[in-house]
Amino acid sequence: MVTTAVMVLVAGTMTVLYLTKDGTPPPESAHTTGPTPTASAPPSAAAAGTQPMKAGYAVRSKWKDGFNAEVTVTNLGAQPVEGWTVQLELPETVDLTSTWGAKIEQKAKTLTLRSQSWNTYLEAGGTLRMGFAAKGEAAQPTKCTINGSPC
Repeated sequence: MVTTAVMVLVAGTMTVLYLTKDGTPPPESAHTTGPTPTASAPPSAAAAGTQPMKAGYAVRSKWKDGFNAEVTVTNLGAQPVEGWTVQLELPETVDLTSTWGAKIEQKAKTLTLRSQSWNTYLEAGGTLRMGFAAKGEAAQPTKCTINGSPC
């Protein structure tokens, strides 16, 4: 009976790890049976802004009136980071139509991307990807900051 319980726990853990290997949360239908795991911060998680981080920006596709862009966040430090915020200044003609992988807010020409509950912890050396679709010119940002520091 103990062996069966351990096997169910291992199978559930492996399923969750497989479903979340690309950084996206598992779909609602991916719930496993057994004890509900609780999320807690790693004891060594550094606060946002205390670790070296970088952000990248790339236009992945363009069309007549718009484009898709990908933003990456990388933890260059030796400890996990809790929370991150990327701010981009884009031309005022850019208007978001959809987003994924981050809480995204647009005010005038400033686009702010914030971590979500499922991707707020970024392990040492880890990279997250998120993005958006927008109407307007597919230009590079004129300014980029991550946790208040230049990208």
